[in-house]
Amino acid sequence: MFLVFCLAHQGIAQVKVKPEIKPKVKIDHPVFTFESVPEGSHVVHEFIIKNKGDSLLTINNVLPP
Repeated sequence: MFLVFCLAHQGIAQVKVKPEIKPKVKIDHPVFTFESVPEGSHVVHEFIIKNKGDSLLTINNVLPP
């Protein structure tokens, strides 16, 4: 009888928890494949990274795959 009451009671009580404030990365096109490039050539591609979160986004240690 006690167990049934506890489960029923949990359904009535609602606890509101604040969501964590954190950054959220949004990259429209996260993958880019370079075509064949002659050795020694300089190749550039721009990735647009947006922060859709509620706090500062820090990007560290960016490396090619």
